[in-house]
Parts: sequence; structure tokens; C-alpha cells
Amino acid sequence: MSASRVMATCAVLGQAAGTAAAIAVRNLLSPRGVYEKRLRELQQTLMDDDCWLPWHPRPIPELTRDARLSASEGAPEPLRNGLDRLIGKDDNGWSGSLDSWVEYRFEAPRQVRRLRFVFDSDLNRREKHVPPSYPLNAPLVAPPKTLVRAFRVEALDGAGAWKVVVRQDNNYQRLVRAACAVETRAVRFIPETTWGADRAHVFAWDVA
Repeated sequence: MSASRVMATCAVLGQAAGTAAAIAVRNLLSPRGVYEKRLRELQQTLMDDDCWLPWHPRPIPELTRDARLSASEGAPEPLRNGLDRLIGKDDNGWSGSLDSWVEYRFEAPRQVRRLRFVFDSDLNRREKHVPPSYPLNAPLVAPPKTLVRAFRVEALDGAGAWKVVVRQDNNYQRLVRAACAVETRAVRFIPETTWGADRAHVFAWDVA
């Protein structure tokens, strides 16, 4: 097994162990107690933190699940299927041109407080994700071209106008959480730029 795979496996195990320890401390439980009483919470927390648990779709927030989902182009439904990455031949994502949009619309005005995105960080690229060494003459490493770099989220106000409620101009992360506080009948996500790809590719977008 390559050093990068060993490091990745250790990182995942460390994330699971650390998350379980936090749940144990918070609930005054032993490690076995977490397994017996809080396993579902552990799984949910890990998946919310973008840890992939095979054969376990991530539960979707009620506000996301019940909204009407549409897009200016492409099929957006995979954004809320709970599978936040390419699995085999299943893309599990939405692809759109820059400045296209994806919209959640509600039957009545709803409070939107949290946004969660999983962008395409090209996990299946051939080069090592975590190199075992860093030579002094190593080439500079940039974020994956597929990653969304700049985006905005707009909300529909009472007068029917779209207002920007969240904007990011220099994103370099796969998992992005953003807070907002707005009552609205609809919210839109608009990708503006990537780190080099011609189109935006997104695996998940939740509103809660």
C-alpha cells in the first residue's frame, strides 16, 4: 500500500475516533456507550463533515428535502441525494456553466439559516492527494481546477427581487458551510468562477 493511501486511511480513522470521543464526552458515555446509544449521531456527524461511509446516504435536512428544486440548466436533483461524490459511474452531482443557477423554492416564506456545499475537488485525480515528501524544488500546487472558486447565494425578497445573502470570492475548500439569516420563498446558488474548469461541478447543496 502506498504511503499516501496509508496516510489517508489513518486520517479517516482519526476523524472517526475524534468525533466519537467528542460525542462520548458531551454525553458522559464510554466508547461502547457511543456505539450502543449514539451510533446514528456519530454517522450523521461524520457524513455532515464530508466523511464518506459506504452504503450510507447522508440524511438531508427537511427544508432541503421538501423544497422544489430547479436549475437554469442540467439536472440538479443529485444535489440532495445524500451521496456527495463520484461513486463508480454515478456522478452524483450537478454540472452547470458559470453564472448559471440552482434554486430551492418553498411553498411559503421560510427561515434559511445555514447553507452547506460540497464542491468537486477532483478526488479521483491521478497525482497523490497527500504526498509523502515535499522536495525543495517541487512544483507549486494549486487547488484543483474543478473546484468552485467564487460563488454567491441570492434570496428572493418580499418585493420579488433577488438579493445577495452570501458571497465567497476565494474558496479553496471542498466542504463549505455558510451562515445566513433570511426569510424567503426561494434561494439561488450561482457559481461565478472555478480554479480553471470551464464549468462548475457541485456534489451537494443543502439549506436548513
